[in-house]
Amino acid sequence: MTAGRIGVDAATQPSSGERRRGRNLSIDSLRGVAIILMVAGHVIGGDSTEGMRVADDSTIRTSYLLLADLRIPLFTALSGYVYATRPLRAPEQLRRFVVGKAKRLLVPLVTVGLVFTVVQALAPGTNAESDLNNWWMLFVYGQWHFWFLQAIMILLVGAGVLNALGVLSTRRQTLLVIVTTALVAIFVEVPFPFNVFSVNGAIRLAPFFLVGYAVARFWPLAVPARRVLLVAAGVLFGVRAAQIIVKVELPPAIDGALGIVLGLVGIAALIAFREELQVPFLAHLGYFSFAIYLLHVFGTAPTRILLERFGVDSPAPVLILCLVAGLALPVLFEITFGRVTWVSWAFLGQKPYRGLPAAQSETPGSRTALAVVPSAYATGTGRRRGHR
Repeated sequence: MTAGRIGVDAATQPSSGERRRGRNLSIDSLRGVAIILMVAGHVIGGDSTEGMRVADDSTIRTSYLLLADLRIPLFTALSGYVYATRPLRAPEQLRRFVVGKAKRLLVPLVTVGLVFTVVQALAPGTNAESDLNNWWMLFVYGQWHFWFLQAIMILLVGAGVLNALGVLSTRRQTLLVIVTTALVAIFVEVPFPFNVFSVNGAIRLAPFFLVGYAVARFWPLAVPARRVLLVAAGVLFGVRAAQIIVKVELPPAIDGALGIVLGLVGIAALIAFREELQVPFLAHLGYFSFAIYLLHVFGTAPTRILLERFGVDSPAPVLILCLVAGLALPVLFEITFGRVTWVSWAFLGQKPYRGLPAAQSETPGSRTALAVVPSAYATGTGRRRGHR
């Protein structure tokens, strides 16, 4: 057994806390953090015409911008982390791998996406109108939050191909790919109408997916390294906060580079300190993260509209109540309707709900939310910094 292989084996073993409980509660806790940040971001809205329609100079808008470099990138990195526990090993597994990912990600894209398109077009009080005549654009360009399903599909298949070819088999190779994808993310943007299947989203998120993969496979971080990461993340976050608060407009390349470096370092630090961040409530919430991602809009938008009609316009209660609705409704859907086999497969792309499983490490039978274990083993546009 080579030294490289020893490093991989050690890196993919669950920590002591994870072994005691089985299910990887620390990673599920980070998923819980990521899904809360994501839903809160969608409630607030990307600008003053979306979501709560808060002013660009408000405190809530500032908080939205402060977390933009971590919100969706963290979600993506956790997908890469979990994928790394069971990567594709050989080219002959690729077909089954892709079919499994399509069932998990693209079936809900079609079903939930079509329902959302119809509701968006017919429901009164929504912030954006949906043209039913252009329903096909959802599947070609990835509208609304569904773009992430297309982007993560590209990343998972791309990682599978690279793994099958042996390109991600060593630390050095993986680091080289991370640097390459980071540079591409900073300098490359596919123009419309060629940005099909959310390829720009995949380009922006590729470095984060790969850093999650790399941390899981190659870098079981020692305490000194964790502290260095934490300090570096704090410094970078301070730089970003100063830039946002003072309203300094950076050149696009520098702005993109700062966002990517902050995201990579911050995410690596969060994963390194995952056991310290382990919280049962967050872990339970993280277990339902895929359903929440898909369905949160059916809780947040109606709640906001009802609050507006009852004259509730104070930002804090609107944010809190919409956030709670966006988290609770999808969980309720999964633990009730998700028990029906055809409903679960059609709208969630997964086996029917049978209760929270006993904790277990990331093994072939484990559930992995957005980053599903490969089926072979189990059975945008917008500013770069936004990652919305």
